[in-house]
Amino acid sequence: MIHHRAENQPIEADPQTMKCEGIFFAPDEQEVNGYYYLNARAQSQLPGYQYSGKDNSLVYKYILSPLATFLVNNLTPRWLAPNTITLLGLALMGLSYSFMWYYCPKLDEGLGEGVPRWIFLFNCVAMLTYQTLDNMDGKQARRTKSSSPLGLLFDHGCDSLNSLPGAVNWAVACGLGFTFDPVQAWFVISCPMTLFYIATWEEYYTHELIFPIINGPNEGLVAGASFSLISFIWGVRYWHGTSWFDRFIEPYSSKLLPSTVSSIIPDYGIRNVDLIFYICVVWLIQEETLKIYQVGRKYGASSLKNLLPYIFLVASSTYIGAYYPEFLARNTRVCLNLVSALFSEMVIQLMLDHMSKEPYTPYRLPLVPLVVLIIMLHINLLSDTILDEYVLTYSVVAWTYLLMKVRFVINEMCTLLRIWCFDINTPYPMSEITTQELN
Repeated sequence: MIHHRAENQPIEADPQTMKCEGIFFAPDEQEVNGYYYLNARAQSQLPGYQYSGKDNSLVYKYILSPLATFLVNNLTPRWLAPNTITLLGLALMGLSYSFMWYYCPKLDEGLGEGVPRWIFLFNCVAMLTYQTLDNMDGKQARRTKSSSPLGLLFDHGCDSLNSLPGAVNWAVACGLGFTFDPVQAWFVISCPMTLFYIATWEEYYTHELIFPIINGPNEGLVAGASFSLISFIWGVRYWHGTSWFDRFIEPYSSKLLPSTVSSIIPDYGIRNVDLIFYICVVWLIQEETLKIYQVGRKYGASSLKNLLPYIFLVASSTYIGAYYPEFLARNTRVCLNLVSALFSEMVIQLMLDHMSKEPYTPYRLPLVPLVVLIIMLHINLLSDTILDEYVLTYSVVAWTYLLMKVRFVINEMCTLLRIWCFDINTPYPMSEITTQELN
């Protein structure tokens, strides 16, 4: 949070009933006391929020966590705010995403010539650095005694913002695009978002975040970094070869695989990237199905409604990609950036409602223009130029709204908790809440 000092006088809200265009309404209590996103219940619940969670990953326990502890205790200055550490990791991943966007706008350009391999090495380093910094921020917060609900939400928000860009970089490293491998590409991109949203949804009801022994933030990121490293060493085409199948499966397929399975294997074998795809599909289905079943059984079928915004986002995106591939080909990165903004908005709100013990609203207003886009594509009466300009405008507005919302939520939480977002040394000077410091 930038140390902001407004020169204008505080805005005074009239406590009496106000009139607007002939409609009488009473002022919202949270707006009267200077808040917009945090209502009275959130203001009372957030200061006392306590995170509850456990990471069962052996990689985290024996490698990643000790590494982060060492770096915090020996190389990190005490004055450095934990949120700054988090933001540095996100910025590095954003830079890697920009390199990938520049050289591979359609995702699968790496299969051809002209794409420098160093971008894959950079992505590998960026991903591992992001993971390390993400582990360091919480340890720095405990070390400096600056842990807060804002830090948790900030960390969670940065992770949501990185979900799609990080996954897109994986798809680029494996040479998966929507032209030749649309199913594999979309699965790789949507898989981290699915894991992230369902984990947040589960935490919303259970009030604890439990990572299994193999999970995305640990083994998943290490695997993704390894994919990029392999692409740097052997090239993207390595993933479209069949070396794994030829070495580890084909010699034993007649003995280990049923004849019905062996008969559907193509004559040329199974590509390396497809083997990873099949393994991830099986793992994702069993992992997330179990979570949904357990939460639904314990908290009732009504809990499933909060999955609707994400289901709609994925289903709509899949529909557009399947039935309007030309549109997606023209606007590949714009559409991906739009999905990233919509996903981050809904999952950040879900986490905020969990922390403030507020009911989550599954009917997300930012999704309405997506419905309009589908209708416009379906009626097929508008030119490609109009459709392209619409989705570009939609993406820009969605990101503008998201960043504005994030800025206001951070400011309001700083005001409520009397802390700065990126400064743990300067005392917060406010003695009372005014609209002046919030705007």
